[in-house]
Amino acid sequence: MTTEEFAKNFYLEKKNLLKSSFDFEANNMTYVSTKIQELQLDTEQTEKLKHIISSLLTDTFYTVLLGLDGSTSIGNSNQEVFKIYDEQENLISDCGELEAEAYEYFHNHKFEFDNSEADFIATLTYLTAEDGGRKTPAISNYRPQIKFDFDEMQTSGQQTFIEREIIFPGETVNAEIKIIAVEHFAHKLKEGMTFEFLEGQTLIGTGKIKLIKNELLRKASR
Repeated sequence: MTTEEFAKNFYLEKKNLLKSSFDFEANNMTYVSTKIQELQLDTEQTEKLKHIISSLLTDTFYTVLLGLDGSTSIGNSNQEVFKIYDEQENLISDCGELEAEAYEYFHNHKFEFDNSEADFIATLTYLTAEDGGRKTPAISNYRPQIKFDFDEMQTSGQQTFIEREIIFPGETVNAEIKIIAVEHFAHKLKEGMTFEFLEGQTLIGTGKIKLIKNELLRKASR
């Protein structure tokens, strides 16, 4: 097993735990999902609880991996490096490599990036209704218009939320974005670039590109 595979497996375990915690199908209920269902939360409350638990799991798994790599202390112990080997005696963790891979999966969306057909991954911030945004939540795979400040062209941009199904006005989420006008924006986008997303002429939120998947869109560096 490689260092990357080790970090990836921790990330997949986090995703599986989150999914099982909110699986309310009778045949799949766990202790956690049963207790959450007993709270009788409405849709908004359930999604907010899901986001809280997701953040807690991310912090927990990421901290454990950093602790194993010697990048932070675990509990009340002194900070120290642990060497981890798999059954074939392959060295998995040794001075910094595990920390880097853990960051890619838990904070830089490497799993989604590698397995996505999207054009780029972005952080989206929805306006509140008071600021002119949506009055109702948006469901994952929502398709508003996207506009960059360097071009008057607008394009439909599908938003697939990462680890969320519903986003409420005023919230921020990471999402996979797939646009229609790829050829029009060829070689014009770069990571860190901001954009607006709209319903007709109504601004409902802003976004910032984190990672570009479609190399056709990437602006050449000079």
